Amino acid sequence: MLRPVEPVADERPPAVPPAGTKSALAFFAVLLALFPFALLAQWASAPLGLAATQLFAFLLPAVVATVGSNLSPRAYLRLRAPGPAPVVLGALAGGAAYLVAGAIMTATQRVLPESWVKLFDVARIFEGPSWERAALSALAVAVAPACEELTFRGYLQSTLALRRRPVGAIAAGAVLFAALHLDPVRFPALVALGLVFGWLTWRAGSIWPAVAAHAANNGIAMILLLTDGAPEGAAPPAGAVAAMLAFGVASLAALGLAYRAATPRPPPATDALVLRDPASPAIAWHPSRVPPPLARAAVGGVAILLLLAVAGLAAGVSHGR
Repeated sequence: MLRPVEPVADERPPAVPPAGTKSALAFFAVLLALFPFALLAQWASAPLGLAATQLFAFLLPAVVATVGSNLSPRAYLRLRAPGPAPVVLGALAGGAAYLVAGAIMTATQRVLPESWVKLFDVARIFEGPSWERAALSALAVAVAPACEELTFRGYLQSTLALRRRPVGAIAAGAVLFAALHLDPVRFPALVALGLVFGWLTWRAGSIWPAVAAHAANNGIAMILLLTDGAPEGAAPPAGAVAAMLAFGVASLAALGLAYRAATPRPPPATDALVLRDPASPAIAWHPSRVPPPLARAAVGGVAILLLLAVAGLAAGVSHGR
């Protein structure tokens, strides 16, 4: 007589999903509290500050929030490999998204006060020596995409999707992603990028196509910056901006069709709910669930971020004198 096959223990979702919007906003509040210190840390040392931002203000909080909720990081943060086709198409979509975001940002710069454009010019961090520019470029292409996508499309979008339709979760995640940069000049362009990255993640059930898209976008920006591809004060004409936007949108649409064919069945949001400890179905966050090595890494990372922030503040005060 055949016995019924018992479900695998760690595949059982919790009986009650977490409160998606509240949990996402609470997590965003933690990121928002850390981000000003991350900005100050970059005053002390642009490469060290950027690395600390990605690792200690983005990556570690997402992992701690997931593990502390008794959830598997691999499933909840969408770390499963989707196959080569979605990743390649994601990288191509990142290049097309760069055109769209660039056109949006150029249009935004035209309508905002010039003082705002100068104040929020991120290109200034690339005015250091060549070794520093190389280090920043490597971090922007290899580290930032993985850390930010794991945080925003991994944790935040997965959390929002538990109580929201895909379009709502993607849109809300994109807005929070843009808002955290605290940059009104880049905000509309970052929302557009966040929408593309969020859609890529939802379709594949994995952040890796979005990581590839994010890396391609940042890589193009770094190449243009390092080769002086965007001369200061040389604003492109409105027709060229419109053409770039149209070409970028058309390219994204074509790539989107190919991507849909490569990812025919987006997984349900509840696929992310894989318990780390099946014996305990509770998923409310509790510090006791965080392994001691991870807890020590988180505390140490925040301490490093704060020390760099103090150093950056001191450097800013000294420079102001």
